[in-house]
Amino acid sequence: MKKHTVVLFALIAVIASSCATSVGSVVPSSHYVYPNSNVSPMGQTTATFSKMSILFPPKFTAQDSETLFNQALARYPGSDIVIDYKTDTKLTMFPILLTIWKLDITVTGTAAKMEVGKQDIGKGK
Repeated sequence: MKKHTVVLFALIAVIASSCATSVGSVVPSSHYVYPNSNVSPMGQTTATFSKMSILFPPKFTAQDSETLFNQALARYPGSDIVIDYKTDTKLTMFPILLTIWKLDITVTGTAAKMEVGKQDIGKGK
């Protein structure tokens, strides 16, 4: 029984010694909107992308970014862009035998529909 208790405490100590780093950013002008277009907000959306690796931290690729934003847009069918979004990134390291890394990226913003060439800009007076 003592042996199991020692192993349990050692496992808890290793797990408790993990460390995490968090970074966030706000992007108020997040996407290029075509001139002469209507942008109609559809609602708040959020999506999370997670990736794990061993030994080295995982890389967040352009394809991963596209997957993340497509998940956010999928919550509002017909939406084209995510505007005024905020990203939160968390990188966690677990030192268990081999170093295990976990990357979590969350995007929160406004899903919107963009109709190109429909804006009535009027005539100069």
